[in-house]
Amino acid sequence: MVLAVVSLALLATSAAAVAKPVHLRGTAYEFNNVDTLLRGATIRVAEYPRLRARTKADGTYDLAVPDHARVTPYIVAAGYNTVYLQTFRTNGEDLHRVNFQTPTNGIYRALAALLSVPLDADGQIRQCAIVSTFSTRNVRDLGFRQFTGYGAHGVAGATAFATPVLPAPIYFNDDVIPDPAQPLSSIDGGVIWTGVPTGVYRLRARHPSTRFASFVATCRPGRVINANPPWGFHEQGLPMPATLTTRWVGVGGEAQLRRLGVSKLPPGARVRISCAGPDCSFRRRTVSTPGGGKLDLLEALGLAPAFLRARQHIDVLVTAHAYDGKLIRWRLRKTGRLQWSRLCVPLGNTKPRPC
Repeated sequence: MVLAVVSLALLATSAAAVAKPVHLRGTAYEFNNVDTLLRGATIRVAEYPRLRARTKADGTYDLAVPDHARVTPYIVAAGYNTVYLQTFRTNGEDLHRVNFQTPTNGIYRALAALLSVPLDADGQIRQCAIVSTFSTRNVRDLGFRQFTGYGAHGVAGATAFATPVLPAPIYFNDDVIPDPAQPLSSIDGGVIWTGVPTGVYRLRARHPSTRFASFVATCRPGRVINANPPWGFHEQGLPMPATLTTRWVGVGGEAQLRRLGVSKLPPGARVRISCAGPDCSFRRRTVSTPGGGKLDLLEALGLAPAFLRARQHIDVLVTAHAYDGKLIRWRLRKTGRLQWSRLCVPLGNTKPRPC
């Protein structure tokens, strides 16, 4: 019995050791100066001290981290204050646009003075601070240069709260200054909690007409957490309005997809059809629809008819800027019964999940 338990433990340890990691990718740049990219900065993870990556000349980095784990990335750069990001829970997909918006030591001390935050002998805050931005969905899926060129990306009119409960935060005004007299978020979108005790907090947002993602912040003394765009309080994607109409015909041990119409497509939508499994007649095809509207997907891609056999599945994924993706999946069971399911891909993510 003891040997069996030891063997199982060794197997579990071995499986964890060889589990495929996921990647965090993003860009490090100077707070309030998006044209200054941080070259040679070190990106680390609080929970995994041995993991690290160095930013390239263009400020970008790529860091492999464990999957199905909590990770709190942070940056160390000469002349800049160390900044932590929100705590992510990795879940089978790479995380993109995990950017670092990093203040110089001088700006850090100026902000601390403006907010009357006490510093210790090393010039660091004595407790913890949490900063985020209520950011528009319009920047959630943009590349870095598009994101920084967008202009003001905040959403006005939101409020925020924490669990466990924290005192009310301070919102930034239109001039990008933390203003205790500001009752709601401004077009800048910034929000900050100071003097936060050690602990793990879930931060949530309210707005009368839109929804924002929540995030987790792991506070320790001296830690500045900046859950910056396009993560943190990012506005959630619009529901995908596209609808699919199909005509399937059963022939022997396979199903033939003879028609696949897609309608109500938003402008700039992309429609991808893919087949997974043994002996697929195609793997992946994509078509763009600049004007939106509708299309006959199989005709547009020259796939009519598409074949579906046992142990295969066919996916159709519809995506568009500012919208959540919609994925329809068909499988052919051994009984010959055709089964379908609908999944969603949240804006800015890549992994399908239940809607």
